[in-house]
Amino acid sequence: MKKLTYKICLGLFLVAISSSCRKYVEVDRYGERTLKYTEDFQYLVNNRGNFEKSYILPLVTNDDMASTDLNHQNSMAAEIKAAYVWGSAFYGDTQSDIGWNNLYKSIYTCNEIIFSVMSSQKGTDAQKKEIYAEALVQRAFAYLMLANQYGEVYDPAKAQSQVGIPLLTTPDLFQKLERSSLKKIYEQIISDVEQAIPSLPDRGTNNGHAAKVSAYALLSRTHLYMRNFNLAGEYADKALAINSSLNTLETYIGNTASFPRRHEDPEVLLSRLSAGSFFSQLNPELINLFTPGDVRRELFTGTTFGVPGTAYIRPQFNEFASHTGLSVPEMMLNRAEVYARAGDVSKTLELLNKLRKTRIKVADYQELSVSGPADLLPAVINERRRELMGTGLRWFDQRRLNLDPEFAKPYVRTFLGQQYTLSPGSNRYIYPIAPAVLDLNPEIQQSPR
Repeated sequence: MKKLTYKICLGLFLVAISSSCRKYVEVDRYGERTLKYTEDFQYLVNNRGNFEKSYILPLVTNDDMASTDLNHQNSMAAEIKAAYVWGSAFYGDTQSDIGWNNLYKSIYTCNEIIFSVMSSQKGTDAQKKEIYAEALVQRAFAYLMLANQYGEVYDPAKAQSQVGIPLLTTPDLFQKLERSSLKKIYEQIISDVEQAIPSLPDRGTNNGHAAKVSAYALLSRTHLYMRNFNLAGEYADKALAINSSLNTLETYIGNTASFPRRHEDPEVLLSRLSAGSFFSQLNPELINLFTPGDVRRELFTGTTFGVPGTAYIRPQFNEFASHTGLSVPEMMLNRAEVYARAGDVSKTLELLNKLRKTRIKVADYQELSVSGPADLLPAVINERRRELMGTGLRWFDQRRLNLDPEFAKPYVRTFLGQQYTLSPGSNRYIYPIAPAVLDLNPEIQQSPR
């Protein structure tokens, strides 16, 4: 039973195990019937609780945040304090890691669907294929997020031997849990999404469902993190060809209650939420990147209870969590980065200015310009910081930009009177595995520290 208990630590069950372990796995949440009919599997993919929640730690470790108040620092939970200073360990012996659990729970649900839906009853072949395809994309998304928290920073020259994460592709409760290499993890992600695309509609019935547009967007993010820049740009183009909608933020000034919820937001390509909110004073370096009239600063930053100074307050609009999924702006910025790395000034600026026009008040808007190709990539990275503020995606950018000498730099934080430094290439860019997980399955091994 020890091995089975570990699976709970992995987050592979929806709730605590019931009296019959294997029976529980086969029972859905709305009755005692086993997963038998195609509609049972449709219920699983319709239930956003199976996929929606993602991570919390990237909101803490990235350099958007710069808490300087001792009272606020003291008020943080112990694991948040440890993550904030990039500690060697985050969790106590009996604590669980909600981000790890959420994402592996999503993977387990996907594996159940992938393993069984094609043999389900009372469904058409097309229905089964679409459900199967959606589960492939949802699984791939979870693996990409896990690999970029608990695995090494992907280096194309080293990926074959780089530390990854446990790769589980069936609902078998007793699989080996040794970490697979990063190369193998990314190959699985790409294979899953490419296999899914032919059976998906262009758009989902809402933004929580995977569709072709979200599959292309996921491939763009994946290839960007792999430094396959041309492919990242090509897939961003494919996603934008289906949906390139942008909200004009100025229309929501004074009326944030009308801001679209994530499932109906035309900018969202695949909805995901952080596992709660982390409110902190924002880094002055980030705040200074906003020019006069930038509505993102006016709408999305402000004061909040318990946090001195300026904080990211967008989660307070309606759901008290940050959007961590895929979006139109991210695809535009992925494409712009690829153009910038190729030295294409006109196409880079065209995309950046198209986005900025919807973010800056009409009365204040000025076209962005650069003095030459060398300034293009910094301009894109700065725009990513403004646009993706508060989502945790900055942490994944910090990780991958370690491989660009232009951006590899130490990050310094002073916390409770002590200075902490995150050096370029440090193993502290890899999150530790919670001790409760390792105690039950030491074959995973602790992350390099």
